[in-house]
Amino acid sequence: MRRNLLEMNIRCTALLLVIAGLLIMSACQPPLSSATQSSPAVQAGEPGIQAFFPRQGQDPAPVLVKLYNGASTSLDIAIYSLTHPDIVKAIGDAKQRGVPVRVITDSEAAGSNTQKHAVNDLLTLGIPVKVNLHSGLMHLKMSVIDGKTATIGSYNYTLSASQQNDEVMAVVTQPAFVKSCQDEFNRLWDSPGLTDAKASY
Repeated sequence: MRRNLLEMNIRCTALLLVIAGLLIMSACQPPLSSATQSSPAVQAGEPGIQAFFPRQGQDPAPVLVKLYNGASTSLDIAIYSLTHPDIVKAIGDAKQRGVPVRVITDSEAAGSNTQKHAVNDLLTLGIPVKVNLHSGLMHLKMSVIDGKTATIGSYNYTLSASQQNDEVMAVVTQPAFVKSCQDEFNRLWDSPGLTDAKASY
């Protein structure tokens, strides 16, 4: 167990170093305009990194919905808390368009009354959902869209995260970073540390 925690800490540290490097690189780019900040619009394929802070009027939920609505080949989501109705709907809509969708969430969070409904909705649509078996939290807040765009940060996919909390979500299109997120998602998905979520009512 200690070895698993050490490996997890090493991976998290490496990921944070990559994010820090991308933030330094993005500092050389012109800042987002105030209009963009109040009405974020992100399209897959834009270079670099963009950060969204809900308490500055930059709600990440519409950004995620737009990205999910634009998904055409794959949508992979690892999220601790998933209850925001607009985001849950966008995930379901992607599946109904024929996009392969996979979701990983935390077993403890999935047991809450609110998140049970979201997980049940996804399972009903035929979306595979997995939860962790290990004693630690599945605490990622990450999406990978079409293998070309990744989102990551502290932002959980909830109304409170959009409306009340100090949060950040970054949208990254830097290929090496996106690949590292995709590789980690694939590793988790295939690991014995996850199991299929079951519908619960």
